[in-house]
Amino acid sequence: MRVAGLFAGVGGLEAGLTSAGHETVLLCEIWEPARAVLSVRYPERPLKKDVRRMRHLPDEVELVVGGFPCQDLSQAGLTAGIGGARSGLVGHIFRLLDRRRVPWVVLENVSFMLHLDRGNGMRRLIEAFEERGYRWAYRVVNSLSFVPQRRERVLFVATTTDCDPASVVLADD
Repeated sequence: MRVAGLFAGVGGLEAGLTSAGHETVLLCEIWEPARAVLSVRYPERPLKKDVRRMRHLPDEVELVVGGFPCQDLSQAGLTAGIGGARSGLVGHIFRLLDRRRVPWVVLENVSFMLHLDRGNGMRRLIEAFEERGYRWAYRVVNSLSFVPQRRERVLFVATTTDCDPASVVLADD
């Protein structure tokens, strides 16, 4: 699949997808140190600075991935919730999907979002995807299974295809 990486950070999700045979065609990241890493890792790819200024997703994009800002959802952060100034930026993914519906979306964030404000963050994501006709599934994954760092992360997969997203996110391999 051709991938757009929003809130790309240093491109961890995109690197994993590249190793699985997918192609990153667009990146978006506002933090300058991360942008520097992305420009080395993906020198030929367009690198947008601010998701708030993006007008649309490229026509060839089949998968949007994004580790949207966690500062408002993290136990160690602001705990303002999904509507906070930083974590609320996830709304721009929905704005872009409203302009061009992409068949697959994978979001990643902190597991505390499932508990903060009685799970309102996850509820808002679910409602936003369902309003747009997406089916979804999520799973909490400990990053220690992949990198030498223990952090529980929520992986949220949504699709408009006939594929059951649970079969993707709950797969053991």
